[in-house]
Amino acid sequence: MMNIKIISLETIDSTNEYLKRENHKPITVVTANHQSGGKGRRGRKWISPPGKGLYISFLFEKPKNFQNVQIVSLSTAVAVTKTLNTLKKGFKIKWPNDILFNGKKVCGILPELSGKRIIVGIGVNLSHSREELKETEYPATSLKIEGICFDRKTLTISLVESVINYFDKTAKGKFKIEEFESLSIVKPGSRITVKKQNEIEKVNALGIDREGYMIVEKDGKIERLFSAEVSVRF
Repeated sequence: MMNIKIISLETIDSTNEYLKRENHKPITVVTANHQSGGKGRRGRKWISPPGKGLYISFLFEKPKNFQNVQIVSLSTAVAVTKTLNTLKKGFKIKWPNDILFNGKKVCGILPELSGKRIIVGIGVNLSHSREELKETEYPATSLKIEGICFDRKTLTISLVESVINYFDKTAKGKFKIEEFESLSIVKPGSRITVKKQNEIEKVNALGIDREGYMIVEKDGKIERLFSAEVSVRF
C-alpha cells in the first residue's frame, strides 16, 4: 500500500515551490487555499485568490528509465480530465495539459523536475468570477461560471486518487497515449498555430508520439514539438 502524506496549507507562495524547498519524501501532496505566487507554464502567473480554486501539488519519486516530464504531463492531464468529466461531460485537453470546457481554460498543470523527484502542480478554477479571469492570456472559465456543481472536498479526494493512479501507471510504462488522444481537441489532420519564441506559423498536426511529443508537418517537413518550447492555438 502506498504511503501518502497530505499537507493542507492556508496560504503559500506556490505549492510547487513549497515542495521544492521542504525535505519531504514521495508521495507528498500539498494543497493551499491561496497562492500568492502561483505559477503556470512558461513562467506565466496562475491567478490563485483565496478560496476560489483548487491549488495542489504532488511530489513523486522519479521512475527508473525516466526520460522527461512530457509523458507525466500528458497522463496527469488525462487523470484530471476524467475526474472533471464525472461532474459534467465535456472537458477536453489542449495539448499538452490545459483542460478546457466550452473552449475556455479551467485547469492548468505544471510538472517540474527537482533532483530525483518530480513535482506536479495542478490549478483548477472552481469559483472564480469572470472579472477575476478577464486578464488571462488564454480565455478562461471556472466551474461556477459554467454552472457545474461540485463539492470541494469530494473533488479533491477524487483528483488525488486519480493523479496518483495515473502516475503509477506511467511509472510502470502502462499509460497509453490513446487515452490522451481520445480526450484531446487536436486530432490528426487538425490545422493549428504554433508559437515558438517570437515565431508564429500554421502547421498540420499529425498526432502524438509515445514520448508525448506532438508531431507536426509544414511544407513536407516533419517536426517533433516539446511542450516547453511552444504555445499551441487553434
